[in-house]
This record gives sequence, C-alpha cells and structure tokens, in this order.
Amino acid sequence: MKNILILFKKEILRFLADKPALILTFVLPPVLILIFGLIFGGNGEPQSKIPIIFVNESTAPIAKTLESKLDSSAALKLVKDFKPPESEVLQRFDEATAVKFVKSGKYSTAVVFPKDFLTETSSALHIKVFFDPKNSIESSLIQGEIQKTIFTQMSSVFPLLMQKKALKSLGGNKSKYFRNDLAKTISKYFNVNKDTVLKYTNLNNLQSGLNYGNSTTDDFIRGIINVESKQVVGENLSNPGVTRSAGGWASMFLLFTIVGASLTLFEEKQEGSLKRLLCMPVSRSQILLSKYLYSTTLGIIQLLIMFLFTWAVFSVDIFTNFLNLFILIVASSMAAVSFGMLITSFAKSISQANGISTLLILTMSAIGGAWFPVVFLPDWMQTVAKTTITYWSVEGFLQVLWRNADFSAIALNVFILVFVGVIVTFYSVIRFRKGNVF
Repeated sequence: MKNILILFKKEILRFLADKPALILTFVLPPVLILIFGLIFGGNGEPQSKIPIIFVNESTAPIAKTLESKLDSSAALKLVKDFKPPESEVLQRFDEATAVKFVKSGKYSTAVVFPKDFLTETSSALHIKVFFDPKNSIESSLIQGEIQKTIFTQMSSVFPLLMQKKALKSLGGNKSKYFRNDLAKTISKYFNVNKDTVLKYTNLNNLQSGLNYGNSTTDDFIRGIINVESKQVVGENLSNPGVTRSAGGWASMFLLFTIVGASLTLFEEKQEGSLKRLLCMPVSRSQILLSKYLYSTTLGIIQLLIMFLFTWAVFSVDIFTNFLNLFILIVASSMAAVSFGMLITSFAKSISQANGISTLLILTMSAIGGAWFPVVFLPDWMQTVAKTTITYWSVEGFLQVLWRNADFSAIALNVFILVFVGVIVTFYSVIRFRKGNVF
C-alpha cells in the first residue's frame, strides 16, 4: 500500500508540473462556462437584446399597440432611427432604407407596418418582414419573438378581424347570421348572455387594444394576419448552413495551426539547432521573420484548402468573390501568425505556450463569433469580442461568402487584421532582438 501511495503522489506532482494540463483541466472549463452562462443564463434565453429595424407607417391604433408590445420584448431592441453619413441629425427609417441596411449587413431583420397595415376596408393585418439569415439561430429567434408578440396579443383585435373577414367573405346579411349563430353557441356552452356577445362583437363597439390571448387556429390566423416575409440576402446560396459557419471554423483551426508552427522555435532550441543558427551570419530578426513568412504561407494554404473543401463537398460558392476572399485569407493569416509569435515571445517553455494558446484560442473563438452569433453576448462582451482577431475574420468571411460583398464592405476588417499583424509582429521582433526568448 505504501508503494501505491508513493506512486499516487508521483502522479499528482507530475500533473501539477504540467501547466497545459492544469489550464485545460481547471481554467478553460470555468472560462467557457462563464461565457455560455453570460449568454444563456437566467431563463435560458440570450441575455442581450437583439437589435432589429422597426418601421411603423400605419396610423391605426392597433399598430401603435403592437409597436409598444414589441418595444417591451425581452429579446428584441427596436431601432427606429439612423444617422446618415452626411448629417449628425437622426432620421427615421422608412421601408427602402430599412431594406438597404439589412442588405448591407448592419442589421439582420427589419419589420415594417406599412400604411395598409389595417385600413377601413381591409380584413387582415399586413406586416412586412425583411431578413438576412446569416446566422440561423439569430434569425429563428427574431422571427419567433415577432410571431409570439403578434399572435399572442390577439384577444381584443381577434373579434374585429374576424368580423371584417366574415363581412368580406360572406357579405352583409350572411355575416349577421354568422355573428348571431356564434353568439348563440358561446351563450350555450360558456354561460354568457347572448346580447353581451352580440354587443362585444359589433364592429362599431370593438376596441383596438391588444391583450394577451391564445389561439390554436393557425390556418384562420393566417387569413387575418398577412405577414409578408422576404429574405433579402443569401436566398440563392446552395448551402446556407455551411456558408454561415465555414469562416468561423476556418478562423479557429487557423489559430491552432499557426500557433503550432510558431512554437517550432522551442523545438529548435531544445534540439540545439537554434544555437547553431545564431552562430551563423543571421540575426534574431531574420530568424523570426523567416518563421513569420513560413507560418503566413502555411496559414494561407490551410485556409485555401479548407474553403476549397467546402466548395467541393458542400457547393459553397468561393469563386464568385474569390479576390476579396483571398485578400481576407492573407490578412487573417498575418494576424494569426502575429498572435502565435506573441505567445512564443512571452512563454518560457513549449508546455506553457501550448496551455496559454489553447485557452486564448478557445476563448476568442467562443466570444468572437466562431461558434455562435456575437449578438447573443451581453453588450459589454460584444465590445470585448471586437478586440479579438477572430471577430474581424469571421465577420469578414460572412461578408464575402454570404452577401458577396465588395472590398469596401471588408476594408475595415482587412485593415484591422493587417494592422494587428504588423504591430504585434514588430513588438515580437523587438523582444527577439533583445534576447528575451533565446
């Protein structure tokens, strides 16, 4: 038994000396739990409101009431104004501007209550929804919340629309018989005075306010609420699911590959080949920059292969906008290599570098949009997400692959990725020249 305890103690000491194992076992899980908890904590729904454009062109009281219900939604944030580039004065969205903003990727959904939302002669609510399902989870959540708000606030407006629908479909006399028979049925089975029902369902007495209600008559509801839903981006993509996620997974695997390539400095140091290189007429900066060139080339080739694979297997269109895709691939590779070099310049051993890089890569992937939409994060975490290279890569790939955007749409992404790559690499070169690493 004594020998077993000694060997048991030896295993514990080995584990405690293994920094990557400690990080992966005790640090990484709480970090990921924290991120997911902040996103889906509480009642299991996202903790941050999703912004959507809202346009109300109707003068009907019902439209105002529904707008207030959507305004109070726990999941949606209605955006009704925008600031034009040439002015500092906020302007109200109209339908055309709302569609333009959705197509540009600034918002994923626009809800419009048009002028004919409910008129004197109409027997149905007319609603327009323009959406860009670049993130399927976000799109489903938004449309589900809109439908829930509209379809569960129908107890007062339902009789009004029902009477208008009956009047339009049956005519004046038959609609009166219909209302009378309906009142008899309700009076018989629900112990309600028939005259009260007739008074409540009279077109002249119906109120326009909305309260919580419930209806399972979906087919009838479709007849009295006309939701005109139109996808304005990505409707012609052959495989939208893979197109959405390809950039995120590519960015994450790129970081793992590049960090692994950067850490070969430690292997060369252990093998002694690094000392032999330093005895030759080469500088530390030249060694680092050769590693940078190699790693960047490796990253470009890896991303090209991954995107070619998605094209060959899943029919993702990468050639229509290939030039901009390639520019983004180069910029992402440069930024990823600078990240790997920075880790190498600070880590004291390959084990420490592996542990730190794994923690940072998975964290950046989680909050940078590689796993799920950034819009699900709390507001403060969305700000933090914009400090990661993963965020700018993923958003750039979405622009190129999903909406076939031109270079102006990804110019900021490319600039930030290249800027990070140059500045961080320059800093790493300084550390190498001072001999802080080898």
